Amino acid sequence: MSREERRAYKRMTKNQDPYALPAGTQRVRQRATRSRRPATPSGEFQFVTGRYLAWTLGGAMLIGLIAFSIAWPNGMPSALYVGLGAGAVWLAAAVAFRFAQRRMAALQR
Repeated sequence: MSREERRAYKRMTKNQDPYALPAGTQRVRQRATRSRRPATPSGEFQFVTGRYLAWTLGGAMLIGLIAFSIAWPNGMPSALYVGLGAGAVWLAAAVAFRFAQRRMAALQR
């Protein structure tokens, strides 16, 4: 950088804070801090929703099918029982998790 360019640069930046962030970073930071979903859910807690049912029933069917497929070489009746058992365990875990969510929502209010 020549002496003339350095002087022009100092003239151009003399009223700026040397420790300030560059101009574009503030906009990026605002976009990053802005969230699409609120941090806390609004409204009353609902125990059964469409999304919950889809995850619970879909997960139980998938887990049951996987367990059924793994147990298939042992024979048909036992494979069916294993698949149904695995699906029932998934359902029980999902309902227990939902009860815990309801309890946490009640404690936060």
